[in-house]
Amino acid sequence: MHNPQQKVREFETAFARYLDVKYAVAVANGTAALHAALYAAGISHQDEVILSPLAHPEVAHAIRYLDGVPIYTDIDPQTGCLDPAAVKWRLSGKTKAVIATHYAGLPCPVAELQQLLRDRDIVLIEDASQGLGAVCGGRPVGTLSPLTVFDFSHPQSLYTELGGMVVTDSEEYYHWLTLFRDTGLMLAREGLVKEEGPWHFEAQEIGYNYRMTGLQASLGLQQLPRLAEQLQRRRAVAAAYYEALRQEAEWRLPPPQLVPQAAWYSLPLLLPDRVKPQRRRLVEQLLARGVQATVQYYPIYLHPIYLWQGHPDICTIEGPLCPRAEDFYSRVINLPVDPALTDEAVEKTVALTKKILQAG
Repeated sequence: MHNPQQKVREFETAFARYLDVKYAVAVANGTAALHAALYAAGISHQDEVILSPLAHPEVAHAIRYLDGVPIYTDIDPQTGCLDPAAVKWRLSGKTKAVIATHYAGLPCPVAELQQLLRDRDIVLIEDASQGLGAVCGGRPVGTLSPLTVFDFSHPQSLYTELGGMVVTDSEEYYHWLTLFRDTGLMLAREGLVKEEGPWHFEAQEIGYNYRMTGLQASLGLQQLPRLAEQLQRRRAVAAAYYEALRQEAEWRLPPPQLVPQAAWYSLPLLLPDRVKPQRRRLVEQLLARGVQATVQYYPIYLHPIYLWQGHPDICTIEGPLCPRAEDFYSRVINLPVDPALTDEAVEKTVALTKKILQAG
């Protein structure tokens, strides 16, 4: 009989081998991956989880699913990633985890965060939703922290329409991840509390049906061998942007040394003060001319649901909660970095951007 979950196990094995980690747990989507990772880390009622506001709202949602408290923490304005110095200021006796989001595929300073959290009972979780293939300190993202989350729901180097993955080297985390993903059911004979017979399984946790499908896994297996080629082209596209924009002193790009290290989901371009008010018009005109520019991300705590719910910092912090993140959002345009883009298409994007700004 055909067993679609066998294909999922093949994908998990191949993905773990690709990253050189012990365990990979495939799930239905990236939100499920975040939820499962936080569950495995033991997040529960009123536990504080530090995160960047420049991330998809699903990061905060996953914390709230477990009744944890999102603690929004400011970013490094050069990269849009979490700032370790800001994290140090936000740590408290209630902090149970830190989620490091690799913004737009740019590597977060994981080594600095690890140093900061050393000898503390705080779990570092990497949100590599857009970071598959990024490198930190010479090591690939996914091999650095106790838990790393990947999302295959976006058009990036590995795309399965929906789907996600959590990787770890911890056997204990692997146990909790798989149990949570499989609706809390223990199917393995050796894990049963009571042996009723060959038909028997047990509900041992309140888990979720977060299983990846066999079709998704098949798509992932087909694309995994092409990852290196896709990443190489993304980095070439990013390098072409840098070359085309290097004369524009006013426009700020991430540090150029990140070109060979980032996964380049998109390229964040920061506009100067004089141009910032024109950003919406610029993006709309780029879209009208076929350039898939966008803006990432509206700070999570400004979304209506989080404004309505309030935040524990509301009475203790004056002014913006994360001023650098809000300023970054107000001036960033994320230019497309797609392996299918030619150097000529990059030149067209840059030329259009310059023309629209000069016309304003």
